[in-house]
Amino acid sequence: MKKTLIATLALAASLAQAQTKPVVGTYILAERGVDVVEQLQPGRVTHLLYAFLLICGEGQRAKEAEACKDKPPFSIASHADQEIFSAAFQRLKQRDPKVQVLASVGGWGGSDPFFHLAATAEGRKAFVKHSIDWLRAHPGFDGLDIDWEHPGSNGAVNGVALGSPADAENYVLLMQDLRAGLDALGREAGKRYALTTAIATTKEQLARMAMGRAAASLDLVFMMTYDFAGPWTKKAANHAALRSARPGDDRSLEASVANLKREGVPAAKLVAGVAMYGRGFDGVKADGSYAKPWPNEDGSVAFKDIDSLTGMKAHFDKRTQSWAMVGGGRFVGYDDPRAVRAKVAFAKKQGLAGVFAWELSQDNGEILGAMQP
Repeated sequence: MKKTLIATLALAASLAQAQTKPVVGTYILAERGVDVVEQLQPGRVTHLLYAFLLICGEGQRAKEAEACKDKPPFSIASHADQEIFSAAFQRLKQRDPKVQVLASVGGWGGSDPFFHLAATAEGRKAFVKHSIDWLRAHPGFDGLDIDWEHPGSNGAVNGVALGSPADAENYVLLMQDLRAGLDALGREAGKRYALTTAIATTKEQLARMAMGRAAASLDLVFMMTYDFAGPWTKKAANHAALRSARPGDDRSLEASVANLKREGVPAAKLVAGVAMYGRGFDGVKADGSYAKPWPNEDGSVAFKDIDSLTGMKAHFDKRTQSWAMVGGGRFVGYDDPRAVRAKVAFAKKQGLAGVFAWELSQDNGEILGAMQP
């Protein structure tokens, strides 16, 4: 009994210590290979988010047919290289025992099953069971990150429009059910499993959710405070600005934090988003309108390639506290290391949990270095 009490107190103390250290998280995208995990040095991140696990069943994409063959509804489909990544995560934990590795589920394009499974108690129960089974079979993971994009509307990303006002309550119930399932698994395994979420942060999106209630079940809320501008917006702008360009505009980290605090989400659970990539536009006019995304159809440029953009110079916008490469009618907004350090300072001042980034393979080490507390 005494040994059990000591072990319990030691676990509580370690959890308290872990919670006081600022979060430095980063997503890694399975399709871009395992090298970023192998090269990660100890102490650089507190949370590593592996993207993405996919959900089988109603709403799955055609390209998941083989991975989901013979799998029950709302079960988990691993990436083809799952075992390679699992082994790499185990080696990482040998180098860095304190790092938490979370399995992120869904993502843009992979979220359609959430709309179906969350709508019924049976669907939620099935998903929780299969998620727990998956974690039990992959002991190198420390929890789940739910990346449902987005409750209320999927933007018809796969050609089928999904979303309804009922998603707000279904999202809360799903988080409650997952929390209960993870706690039960934790008692079985003798450890605490984390439950986190990644969400869009505009007033428009938060009106479709009940984040104040959902937050009670969550350890962290990863604010996707990037992609505020891109081919889907009418005007060119920095997609990851610290401050808004004008009053009433909530496309910034500062406004996002205010939005979520207003919804009742504790600041200590919020994690500020950093972009390891830029968004570019061509044919930009004085009013911000543009001819097309650049240098590709989604306008994305990895941070490690920013310096290779010829005929452009770095420009700092004091109003939004953001950087862009500008020249020849082109504009590429991005997170410069100086902007990232400003976000780290802002997060600390606001009492946030810390910062995280999408996505590690796009960095040359400078952004992750700037994210350090």
